[in-house]
Amino acid sequence: MSRRILVLVLLLPGLLFAGACDGGGSEKPAKKADFDAAQTLRQAAQAMGAVKSVAFTVTSEGKTPVMVKGGDLKLLRGGDADGTLTVEQQGQNVEMKVVAVGDSIYLDAGTGGWRKLPKALAATMYDPSAVLDPERGISKLLASAASPQAQAVETVDGKETNRVGAKLPKAQIAGLIPGIDADLDGQLWVSRTDHRLVKVRGAFPGGKGAVVITFTEFDAPYKISAPK
Repeated sequence: MSRRILVLVLLLPGLLFAGACDGGGSEKPAKKADFDAAQTLRQAAQAMGAVKSVAFTVTSEGKTPVMVKGGDLKLLRGGDADGTLTVEQQGQNVEMKVVAVGDSIYLDAGTGGWRKLPKALAATMYDPSAVLDPERGISKLLASAASPQAQAVETVDGKETNRVGAKLPKAQIAGLIPGIDADLDGQLWVSRTDHRLVKVRGAFPGGKGAVVITFTEFDAPYKISAPK
């Protein structure tokens, strides 16, 4: 065997291994955090305060200590909403349809049609109108987040975002997810182009899971009416 062939034989396993580790399917690493975290949150609070409508999803990571485990809703700034919620009842997750119109909220858990309740009463479980409320919602949470730190630049749902780490005060986050009774370690993803909040994640103390809220379809012309 020639010397050149011997060298190729010895190098071949390493070349194959390196090629496998450098496959095209790997995710792109996060970019360096080249932004001011506090300014990012101020811009996001202002941008979210001007949003007229939004679609958002709520998901849970692990067994979270709150009733609401998930949701997928469309919301108008005035508080009208339409979608689904997943709530824990007697140890079981139950999905229900939700429509909020004016001072009323309509619930359908698939057990006998729609049930109409005053929105104030239903708010003890979940009040979607709080999300875009300037005094209770996302813009207030962004303005109240403590100790912001620039973490990374990441792509979320095709949007380049600034990821900010911060402490989420219970007084503000509880308005979005009722039942939260402690500050949460949070991460917030803010679009670098329009400064809107794309995603927020709050981790419960003691390793009790996390809640994630994702925002899409800003300012869409939703038409929401009471179910018949």
